[in-house]
Amino acid sequence: MKNAQRLDYAGLAEVLGQRELVEVDRLRLALQTGLQGGAPFPEILVTENLMGDWELSRVVCEVYSLPFAPVDIYTPDPEALKGLDHAFLRTHRLVPLGRHGLLLTVAMPAIVPADVLGMLSATADLHVMPVVGTVVANNHWLEEHLAPVVEAALPSPVAVPAEDDWGNIFDEADASVLLDLSDEDPQLSADDPDLTA
Repeated sequence: MKNAQRLDYAGLAEVLGQRELVEVDRLRLALQTGLQGGAPFPEILVTENLMGDWELSRVVCEVYSLPFAPVDIYTPDPEALKGLDHAFLRTHRLVPLGRHGLLLTVAMPAIVPADVLGMLSATADLHVMPVVGTVVANNHWLEEHLAPVVEAALPSPVAVPAEDDWGNIFDEADASVLLDLSDEDPQLSADDPDLTA
């Protein structure tokens, strides 16, 4: 898609700076923070109160000539999620709105880079049509519908032996050690009274 090739954070930051909507130094810091693995650039703009959520989306719509379809107004079709990488969607704050044949419509959190849309298209084997959503609405929808699966931090619980079995644990350990020793030293044998105690 033609517009998707131009989508990038640096280009948006330049426009925001030219329009004097956000101070240039703060834009640079937000871009750098996003590149260092922090939150995505649009999320930083909104959460740091550098720009209003709807105002950011309005600018993206104007600059990139994209439609505005936030998920709090346009309800996503649950079928659109089928076969998509949920972790990828959460990472980039993308909400699939609907599918029409091989066309997948996704709401961006204002904007995502073109290469993110390209990766989604390649992994899903679908054509991706981006629309402009909002940071807050996308995050809220993702929290409600795609909560990350939390893995247990500890291994599965180990069965604790009953009180009667504690003595057996030590007996089995002693026998195992002695068996190993008898393999190494031919003078030790299973007939040794110390080994069979």
